[in-house]
Amino acid sequence: MNASIIIDKIKAFPIAVASVLLLLLLVVAIFMRSGVADELSITESELNSRIRVIDKNIKSSNDIEQNTEDLKLIVEEMDSRLFSRYERAVNISFFYTFENLADVVISNISQLSQSDPIYDKDGPRSLTLHSTLVFNISLSGSFEDILKFCYEIQEADSLIRIADFQVSRSGNELGGANMEAQLRVLAMAKKN
Repeated sequence: MNASIIIDKIKAFPIAVASVLLLLLLVVAIFMRSGVADELSITESELNSRIRVIDKNIKSSNDIEQNTEDLKLIVEEMDSRLFSRYERAVNISFFYTFENLADVVISNISQLSQSDPIYDKDGPRSLTLHSTLVFNISLSGSFEDILKFCYEIQEADSLIRIADFQVSRSGNELGGANMEAQLRVLAMAKKN
């Protein structure tokens, strides 16, 4: 084909030739810009998800000052329930207050110097903000009174739990009216 024939065809159909050239330019432009468009759509979706998170945070932050004050009050109340490792007399007298209430006789209360190993730094239930105090309590009374003593300790305002509980019959009584109990009590304490 001659160049003059091609030029004559172009002159005969100028709009069709211009449309084809424009279409080719558009295809080349789309092909070259396709990577940028993908990146921009990914960036747009990330920004939209961040906007949704910010909107949720704004809705959740309503009354945050009041919630913070409420949490501070709860922490103060919890701190007031903690034992102090260095106030042995106060700690021991705490348990003696339940003696008359439960109608038992406490023969011995000892506060151990070490905390429970389970709650130590390397223990399976390590405590970071608090520590534990361990008390061994020996008492006697009827089985029901010993259970009442345990119940009263559990219901106290302080953060206490009975870790071990051993009960045996005292003397040779067959009725079981007089029992002896050995309790190992864990109390939440202020950090050393």
